[in-house]
Amino acid sequence: MLEATGIRVGNVIRSDGKICKVLSQEIRGTGKFGKTVHLKVKSLEDGSIHEKSLRAEDKVEDVDIHHVKMQYLYKEAGSFIFMNMENYEQFPIPEKVIGRQEVFLKENAEIDVEFAEGRAINVAFPKIVEVKVTSAPPPIKGQGDTTYKEVELENGLKILVPQFVKEGETIRVSVEDLSYVDRVPTKSL
Repeated sequence: MLEATGIRVGNVIRSDGKICKVLSQEIRGTGKFGKTVHLKVKSLEDGSIHEKSLRAEDKVEDVDIHHVKMQYLYKEAGSFIFMNMENYEQFPIPEKVIGRQEVFLKENAEIDVEFAEGRAINVAFPKIVEVKVTSAPPPIKGQGDTTYKEVELENGLKILVPQFVKEGETIRVSVEDLSYVDRVPTKSL
């Protein structure tokens, strides 16, 4: 059991009977009126996001999770199917749990899958991935680096990037909010 004030971003807890990951945490209040812990949590069972307020002395169940390196196989009937490469056992994860990050799944790619209570509950995507730009308009003359343009990436995702990004370049993208981070430097001889 975790005290409400001990909950941190990234913890996996049981909230209203569902296994949830803490997305944000804020402690409000003073000693005189009592502290309140405000949480924003994502259900790892149905993908819904909700907010929850707890008193400082409340306790929540901390759920143990472990990571298993798995291979992404395919998408079928609203679920993504992953295979444990050691025993070839397959596990489905609902599409709504993975959400917008599904564009970063490539067939046969190895990725960490989070398990709780003997079942696959979530995919642990890296924070930043490198993706190639497949389509980019030319830069607009006279526009500075603060002006953005829309480009298409190899995975079909369209995002805004600075004017200097060209087709064929590789960029880094934040998996969490699907935003441009920086350009991968090219290696010169």
